[in-house]
Amino acid sequence: MQISYLCAKHNDWVYGHPQEALHFLARDEWQGTTLFCDGQFRECIAYLGCAFDIAVILLEVEEGQNPGMIEKVKSLSLLLCTAYESLHLSEYRHAIERRVSRVLQAADSQRQPIALQRYGA
Repeated sequence: MQISYLCAKHNDWVYGHPQEALHFLARDEWQGTTLFCDGQFRECIAYLGCAFDIAVILLEVEEGQNPGMIEKVKSLSLLLCTAYESLHLSEYRHAIERRVSRVLQAADSQRQPIALQRYGA
């Protein structure tokens, strides 16, 4: 199962407008977190999911070089997994866990060559 929250049009927009996308990331994260904290798990998923997708794209655009965005991806995935688990939607939780694992592996492999270049290895 693959989970994606942004449609293709918005997905492409984020790639083309990464600075502006940061504002949408913050807005969706705030709204989703607010709903999550209020126990409105079903309602928070769309917001947290969009924020998660934006963060993943921005991390890719930055070639895995932004430690803050890596932490953002991790924290958003944790909120999503918790919301899905609270709704007894384990299959969706597992899909997010698999996706975040792939994203973090990709970010790590993108960072490796650059780090080696910096240190002359």
